[in-house]
Amino acid sequence: MTPLNILVASLLLIVPSGVVRSADVTRIIGGQFAAPGQFPHQVSLQLNGRHHCGGSLISDSMIVTAAHCTKGQNPAQMRAVVGTSDLSSGTGQTHNIAQFIIHPQYNAQTQDFDMSLIRLSTPVSMGGSVQSIELAPADANYAADTLATISGFGAINDNLQLPNRLKFAQVQLWSRDYCNAQNIPGVTDRMICAGHPSGQVSACQGDSGGPLTVDGKLFGVVSWGFGCGAKGRPAMYTYVGALRSWIKQNANV
Repeated sequence: MTPLNILVASLLLIVPSGVVRSADVTRIIGGQFAAPGQFPHQVSLQLNGRHHCGGSLISDSMIVTAAHCTKGQNPAQMRAVVGTSDLSSGTGQTHNIAQFIIHPQYNAQTQDFDMSLIRLSTPVSMGGSVQSIELAPADANYAADTLATISGFGAINDNLQLPNRLKFAQVQLWSRDYCNAQNIPGVTDRMICAGHPSGQVSACQGDSGGPLTVDGKLFGVVSWGFGCGAKGRPAMYTYVGALRSWIKQNANV
């Protein structure tokens, strides 16, 4: 089990079996390119000038991402880019980061409590292609096979070619009847499963920390998985509802 660091596998993706390794080549293959302004909450977290992880804007000064995206990193070396679906277009806003707030119970071995808040040095200018996303409530739950949306930036081939354009895809939520520690080792109550039982649609490496949304609300955060598109192996997302009170306490959202 290792964190994911770029998003979206689909029918077009053939991958080796086994656990995803963070040093592997990362890619977004399949899905669709997003239209400008389609995901106004989407954040590109950039480390030393390169896309590093995804995130979601939840207020004018706070971002939700995965803890493994910020653990061991220096806020001074990371920037947050908001308000663009094309990182090469010169549009959007770039903001310095004042603080990482990593969940105190985050476990880097198990990826439990894989959530971090990022406080920006200056508020973003809200409006148009920059909007915060509403958080799913603490008791949010959905029936199995409910469609959710994942989105992110990332490389598309073994040469690490970056399209710089935002992609998205739809995945199915998995029931707790299957998404539990008995069937999937490592799953906890802070995690939700999404993908396709056949493995044809699932999150893949990269864009960790990016959003999984249902009904326009942030329901999950891209966390970890077993390979890309492996049959019977969904991708794992940190469950926002389970950590809702911690977000409220630390972000006042």
